Amino acid sequence: MTGLWPNKLGRYSVFSRISVHISSLQLSVQFLKIVNISNMSKISAVLKTIEKKMPKIIGQIEESGIVKRIKVDSPQLSFMFGGGLPVGRIIRFRGPESSGKSILCNYCAAQLQKRLPEYIGNPEKKVVVYVDFERTFVKDFAEQVGIITDDEHFIHLLPDDIESANDVLMDLIKTDEVCAVILDSDAAAPTRASYIDPAGKATFGGQAKALGEMIRKLNILCANYNTTLFWISQERVAMNIMAKLPSVTGGEAPKFYASVVNRVTKTDVIKNGNDTIGIALRCRNYKNKCGVPFRDAEMKLYYNGGFDSDEEYIDFLVNFGLIEQKGAYFKSEKWDFSLQGRAKLLEWLHEHEDVYTKLKEEVDELLTKEGVLDANNVAEEEDIDFKSLNNHSSAVDNIVDEIIEEQSVYETTT
Repeated sequence: MTGLWPNKLGRYSVFSRISVHISSLQLSVQFLKIVNISNMSKISAVLKTIEKKMPKIIGQIEESGIVKRIKVDSPQLSFMFGGGLPVGRIIRFRGPESSGKSILCNYCAAQLQKRLPEYIGNPEKKVVVYVDFERTFVKDFAEQVGIITDDEHFIHLLPDDIESANDVLMDLIKTDEVCAVILDSDAAAPTRASYIDPAGKATFGGQAKALGEMIRKLNILCANYNTTLFWISQERVAMNIMAKLPSVTGGEAPKFYASVVNRVTKTDVIKNGNDTIGIALRCRNYKNKCGVPFRDAEMKLYYNGGFDSDEEYIDFLVNFGLIEQKGAYFKSEKWDFSLQGRAKLLEWLHEHEDVYTKLKEEVDELLTKEGVLDANNVAEEEDIDFKSLNNHSSAVDNIVDEIIEEQSVYETTT
């Protein structure tokens, strides 16, 4: 016995080793019973154990591999996004001051408020959260583009700092009743440290770090709860060079985490006599993970009526060949009319609402199909002249021309 058990430590160590081997053998047997490893591959067995530990970490390709979209009343925006407004993504709008960024985000949020509950089968998902760092929200403008601003459908959030907004937004999104969040804007978002530190003290990268942490967290939450985040960035003038090149504050994180990046500019002012009644704006896409990038959407915003979608539908009806245009005349053999001028055509369409509804449905269907496939392939299949509508190469050329022009301005000033 003394040779077998030389001391207490050795005896306990042998017993502990035996018990460890027995427990590991029992766990192996239980594992084999659970996963039935003889009937599946090694990767399937591992995936099955992972699903038991973390049920939601492995996505279903039928759901996670498809871009969720909703119909938009504006066909121009639908075309630019690639067939409809993406759901559960981060969409960034950047541009100079008074270019229409906020009202455009309000319009998109109104579309989600209108159609998302039916799309995902959740009637409670109809709340829009407006994070107003700038303190510039105007209720009348929001209602003109379709947002419902009562207490059940709208939350006007007035945070003092980025950290407070982050905490509140995470709690609100987890309720699964928020369809859209509008952050207006990152340029006006202060950090908590800026209140504690004395005025004038430099906090290097403080805002960028706080916004970067915020967008990283919200990116996952928005995808899990089908909430679309509209991120507004105001352009500033870069200080490190002499040329007046546009720049944005808040770090580099938003452009990487955003699925769609657009730049909004005001192209014209709409007047009735001497009175300004609206603006014409262009929304140019620079990044799109949900469709074909480098597209433009040109829209007219009327201060008393919102966006004019009728003019946009007429453009698409002509470009898709559903209505023939020769000079100032619009013709259709199928619907038996020949009208002079857009005003007459629009009057005829409103008098025949059933025909107008069918034509709009055809346009929406073509835009949805075009958003999935390549534009040139669809043009060949459907005989649609997409190049006359919005030439992708010309859009890229315009961007290159802008860069060359900016560089030439920089060289002349230096």
